[in-house]
Amino acid sequence: MTPLGASLTPLSGVGDDAFVSALSEQLAGAGQPLPPSSVVAALSSVAAVSPYLRAQMLVDPIALLAILDVSLDETIAHARALPGQAVTALRQAKRRVALAVALADLCGGATVETVTGALSDFAEAAVQRALGELLADFEARGHVMTADPAASGIIILGLGKFGAHELNYSSDIDLVVLYDPVRLKQNGLSGTRVVRLTQRLAQLLTTRTADGYVFRVDLRLRPDPGSTPLAVSTVTALQYFRSRARAWERQAMIKARQVAGDWSAGAAYLAALEPTVWPIGFNFVAIDETVAMREQIAAVKGAGTVTVPNHNIKVGRGGIREIEFFVQSLQRVAGGRDRRLRGRGTVPMLHALADAHWIEREDAHALTQAYHYLRKVEHRLQMVGDEQVHTLPDSNGLPRIATMMADDEFIARLEATLAFVNETFVKLGNGVLGKTEVAAGMTASDIGEVACAQAFQERLAAWRTGAYQSLKSEQARLLLARLEPSLVAAICSSADPTAALECFDRFLARLQRGVSFLARLDRHRDLIPAFILIITAAPRLAEQLAQRAHLLDVLVDPQFYGRAMDKAALEAAIDQALQTAHDYESALDALRIVGQEQMLLIDVRILTGSVLSAEAGADLSQLAQMLSTRALQLSMDAFKIRHGEVAGGGVALLALGSFGSEEMTTASDLDLVFIYDAQDEQASSDGARALTPGHYYARLAQRFIASMTAPTNHGALYDVDLRLRPSGRAGPLATHIKSFERYHEESAWTWEHMALTRARIAAGDGPLAARAMAAIEKALTRPRDPDMLARDVLDMRRKLDGLSHKDAKHAPGGLVDIEFIAQFLRLRTGYVTTTTSTRRLLQELSGSGALDKGALETLVGAHRLFRKLMLMFAIAGVPAEPESAPAALKPLLLRAADAPDIPFLCADLAARREAVRSLFEAIIGDV
Repeated sequence: MTPLGASLTPLSGVGDDAFVSALSEQLAGAGQPLPPSSVVAALSSVAAVSPYLRAQMLVDPIALLAILDVSLDETIAHARALPGQAVTALRQAKRRVALAVALADLCGGATVETVTGALSDFAEAAVQRALGELLADFEARGHVMTADPAASGIIILGLGKFGAHELNYSSDIDLVVLYDPVRLKQNGLSGTRVVRLTQRLAQLLTTRTADGYVFRVDLRLRPDPGSTPLAVSTVTALQYFRSRARAWERQAMIKARQVAGDWSAGAAYLAALEPTVWPIGFNFVAIDETVAMREQIAAVKGAGTVTVPNHNIKVGRGGIREIEFFVQSLQRVAGGRDRRLRGRGTVPMLHALADAHWIEREDAHALTQAYHYLRKVEHRLQMVGDEQVHTLPDSNGLPRIATMMADDEFIARLEATLAFVNETFVKLGNGVLGKTEVAAGMTASDIGEVACAQAFQERLAAWRTGAYQSLKSEQARLLLARLEPSLVAAICSSADPTAALECFDRFLARLQRGVSFLARLDRHRDLIPAFILIITAAPRLAEQLAQRAHLLDVLVDPQFYGRAMDKAALEAAIDQALQTAHDYESALDALRIVGQEQMLLIDVRILTGSVLSAEAGADLSQLAQMLSTRALQLSMDAFKIRHGEVAGGGVALLALGSFGSEEMTTASDLDLVFIYDAQDEQASSDGARALTPGHYYARLAQRFIASMTAPTNHGALYDVDLRLRPSGRAGPLATHIKSFERYHEESAWTWEHMALTRARIAAGDGPLAARAMAAIEKALTRPRDPDMLARDVLDMRRKLDGLSHKDAKHAPGGLVDIEFIAQFLRLRTGYVTTTTSTRRLLQELSGSGALDKGALETLVGAHRLFRKLMLMFAIAGVPAEPESAPAALKPLLLRAADAPDIPFLCADLAARREAVRSLFEAIIGDV
């Protein structure tokens, strides 16, 4: 490593001859020569601008030489070792570190991260040494069982710049001392003694002796500092954060980092604290809270205008605090959904926000440069006298700081930096940043419908009374009033403004959390037209949004909107959600949140016409497969804890129905068959509560079904239908592979083999899956009596005919007829294929000569139209009848069907059904 002395360059235009003489005299008295002239020139220039550093260099010239002969990293490493008695050793080490850091910063080209990291590293070592010494004293007095901090139950957190590893040159260190009551008792300690230990620790670090001080300690960031002792139990702290903590306290915990003590207890506390700091979903209220905090600071400390002389570069306009608040507010907005945004460092989080598309890359770069510049100014202000100051001097004192900055354009550059930072922070408060675009064609136009606006005003007057639970708070009513112009424009532009206003009123009546939801709309007003479309065209989606406001987040998340998630991105989103889970139940909730949000995203893409029906069915099926795979794994992991594993055992989930054919709608349930294998049917599992394979996998199947269907705090994930398993309701939930093979070879009904034409593996063991698919292929390709097959298919179709006469699926000539034609032809011909898609199977059958081209065009055209309409009606949650559809849904149906009006659409549907039924009877027989 390069010695520090070799990297020093003098500050331009300044020097201190008296300092050089004094240094030379002291070194000569100690028998030491002066360093090289270039090094002396650098030291002289530092002495000229900093009385504090001048004194530090002269108080111990031998220590100065030692610092110059090694790298900054080596000085820090030596300081962390801290030989000797703590009171003296810590202070002498701090003096060496402070001097080495200052020289590296002023004359050695050290980066801001190098300087702040070195100071933070030493502070962490100092706190750890102080705690260790105090516990050793407690052990000597018989107050603790062990002096090992890691077994003490005591947790020391660093907050603020210490927590973020960003200490400034003369920084206080913000500490929070906590204790785990259980672990504390195990070590023979009481809360009262931990309070005394905290007092002694602060004194050890803060008290000035002949050797100076270590760090000033600030304990005021502990939970509820006005009414709690200096050390707080983790139970009390968690209760406080879960119930009464203020916004600034939650924001402060973004930077919380354990720096000393019981690491196991600290990790448990921070994990338990996470949900209070990072609530589920986007938290747009955080921006208003942060702006309010900024103005409170300005009111108390005087932010002033953007200027240079006498300006506070920390809390003044355009200062360091505005950059930190900018970052932290957006972290609080999005960190609940995106763990990448939960970091502590200001600069890394600026770039993480850019990676996640919350800010522009150029803004992240510019703010990084501004932050580095302001931190360098801050350090130089404090190096003059080792004081925790942030206020620039008057015009007479500015040249000294300009010299320390080595910047001939210092005043102009600083003024421009402050102005840019302040402008950027003001944009955040005004809602300019973080905007996303919704689908093309969804922006509202102000068409000036006076009657609609007047009706909205009348309803607004009623809403202002707080008649609905969602509008009880003043903040909710203020947000609603602020949204009025955008809401009026969107409502008046809808297909039926009167109906849209009624729908919005009903939505407010059902809305659970008014402030949270309205704040989201306020921050993303370009989303309002899409929101009005949802509540007017899709009552089912409106109900979901009213119950779970966080679902709207997926539409405003800049990472996801405007494009379908590919498999890798979807897997990453699910993994990230599961990382926040601390147990089985919270993992199930995490799956539900991801599933509900992604289903909503797909639904809105369908409504806005940005995704085709075939793509939507595949997207929904891919999502279902990934979620069921993760749910199966979670179920298996939880089941193993109690029951162990079955030797040679394996599981495969067989997907059938629309799930198997990848033609799902939002309303689809999952048709599944749970297949297992075991090496020895008589050998029990190896867990504490052993089960035979049959019981083991039946119970596991129950656990899996519950993981998908149980109504947790976030509802159910899917309905699961296992009736297509061998023997239906009479058969066991879990089917042994041998039973599956034997059943489909000897006992299965024709309709069960028809169902197998859409079978594919959704999850599970590879060899077992291959064996199941081989059994299916054997069943589908075996020779059949064509007449008997036709009679069985007709019998099945007659049973379904009574279900509905109007919807696109079950009505005569509907989707079921098309599916039955494809399945009949595959079974009759024994056609071999890997596709489970009805449309692709029809195309392959036509290519093989089993279906003529005219019939193919009729069936595929009808299938495409029926699927589009089914998707729309499933999203809306209304009967599949175009004539009675909500007014806002009708234009969407017409767009999907490429029809001019509803009568034309109804006539087209009738004609297509008639044509499909004719083909059905020509190919299979008369129903």
